[in-house]
Amino acid sequence: MKLLPLLIVTSLPGVLYAETAAQYHNRKAFEAGYDSEDRQLNAIRECAVSRIQTCIYPIIEHLKNNQDETLRAQKMPTSLVEYAKKDNPRNILLRRESANALGRLKALEGRDTLLALLPKEQDLSVKAAIVRALGLIGNKNDIKTISPYLNDKEPMLRRIAARALYNMNDKSASTEVAGKVAGEKDDLTRAEMLNTVLQHEGGKVEHAIALAKILFSPDRAARMRTAEVLAAYKNKETLSDLERALRLETDLPVRSAIAAAIQATSFAN
Repeated sequence: MKLLPLLIVTSLPGVLYAETAAQYHNRKAFEAGYDSEDRQLNAIRECAVSRIQTCIYPIIEHLKNNQDETLRAQKMPTSLVEYAKKDNPRNILLRRESANALGRLKALEGRDTLLALLPKEQDLSVKAAIVRALGLIGNKNDIKTISPYLNDKEPMLRRIAARALYNMNDKSASTEVAGKVAGEKDDLTRAEMLNTVLQHEGGKVEHAIALAKILFSPDRAARMRTAEVLAAYKNKETLSDLERALRLETDLPVRSAIAAAIQATSFAN
């Protein structure tokens, strides 16, 4: 019984200093703009996952400042670059996570900053994060900004652009993508493009059949993504290709995805 008062006393500080939800959100918003890069990065990710809206403006300011410092370093004479804040992997990671966070937060307040930074950004992963974020924010006026990236030399950026336009959920966005499918050589990117096209043209058999042919691609990721998309749209015209692909597929997770697509399509039809 003598231990009871001690337990109460030792647990009291935790009770007295427990954060409310508002205090926690405010602390994360502060840390998102903090000078320590580790704290910034952790806070930015937490803000995105927990949808902490008070983080939006600190993240916007951090993104702008980080990019400005990088651009200044790039313009310095070579002899001075080593003393400047270089565009090192840590800076790239912070910019990418900031853009990702603004997208996940659907931060309309960050749209102008993202649009201003997109043409200046040199790193592919950050550029892709900005395009993705604009798609998630969902302003229809940005369709014309995202669409040119469907022609980018990098398949990953073309793929991200197609997905961003899918997130716009707009018929004109699907139409933009439809014009690029035939010329796309990368199977995974073509699967993502067809996913966007089918969003508003699900009844067009030729798109579903074109997608089903990717089930026989040598690219495992393309086969997996194709099976996932076919399971979502359930076009009966794809059943024969799905069944053939199941017989030929040797990768167990892909087989499982194809089987799920067959089941979903059969039940729907």
